Amino acid sequence: MLWGRLDIQANGTIQLRDEELASLRPARWFMQILEGEVPKTPMEIEQHLRYYSLTDIPLPLTEFDRLLFTSVYCAYQIRSAQGLDKNLWIRFFSQLADEIFRDLCKGLCPANSTLLLASWPWKEKPSHLASLKDFYRSNLARAKRDTQ
Repeated sequence: MLWGRLDIQANGTIQLRDEELASLRPARWFMQILEGEVPKTPMEIEQHLRYYSLTDIPLPLTEFDRLLFTSVYCAYQIRSAQGLDKNLWIRFFSQLADEIFRDLCKGLCPANSTLLLASWPWKEKPSHLASLKDFYRSNLARAKRDTQ
């Protein structure tokens, strides 16, 4: 679906530009979830993040889908946001990625360690996650670094 030229604008408008793909049942289901069930405002996303952080058992599949698709929505917001708004969406994306990781580890990690996994410093995360940090630094931080 993402390769079907998914377009999510900063104003929340969602469109799948590949009309043939958009006409298929799985694409309509995907768009329905993105449009109707994914939180889109900062306040809604914060509410969902609070809920996810309080659960100690794996999320039901529909909730996990919402978590995953919310991270996709935030990634697109990062691409289209400008200025300090970009930092807000980067923070949400990072928190959602942590919650995805935490949910995937539930039941597999040693007792009492699951809640700590999502708050690991970047340098201590598994290399495949830690390597993402360099890609999601804010433009503001990069501009500061480049001028020093």
